[in-house]
Amino acid sequence: MCLALLILSVAGCSDSSDERLAAFAQQSMAEQRMQNDRIADQSQAVVAESHQLAEAAKELVKSDAEARRELIAAQTEMTSQLNEQQSVIYSGHNQLEQDRRDIASQRHRDPIIATVIQNLGLTMACVLPLVVAVFVIRQMQSQEPDHAAVAEMLVFELTSDEPRLLPGPMTRRPASDHDDEETNHALFSGDSTDDVEPPR
Repeated sequence: MCLALLILSVAGCSDSSDERLAAFAQQSMAEQRMQNDRIADQSQAVVAESHQLAEAAKELVKSDAEARRELIAAQTEMTSQLNEQQSVIYSGHNQLEQDRRDIASQRHRDPIIATVIQNLGLTMACVLPLVVAVFVIRQMQSQEPDHAAVAEMLVFELTSDEPRLLPGPMTRRPASDHDDEETNHALFSGDSTDDVEPPR
């Protein structure tokens, strides 16, 4: 009887231990499953966050590259405009320098030209009476009466204080129309001017 009770007790204890072990095993498995699920969720969250970070980094790199391109384009355009402005400034400076040289050369050349013109005028004014005198002397030596008359008239004009045909240094009185007509008629008709009375 006692042996039967002992066997029953051992059998009952054995069944209780198995049930507790089974329950503990199930509980451990459930906790492990839950922990695995949490780890999986965390892993997915990390993967998603990594993907977002990768996309953000890609956008950042793209934005940085675009900003660099815009900056390079702006610098290139600014450099081009600066070069154009410098070219215009240099061209204007060269033009001003050339104008200054032209003005300086003209200022140096104009007095020389004026002096040459003045000297030529004085030379012509000095040579012209000599030419007229030579012409008069040659005509006086000629035997033709017309040439002699013209030469005599020119000699009179050159030696007269108040010439009527040639300009003189002094203001001369106006000649009368009658004397001019007689003189012109004698010169152009070929008559000798001996008959024409010289003006007094």
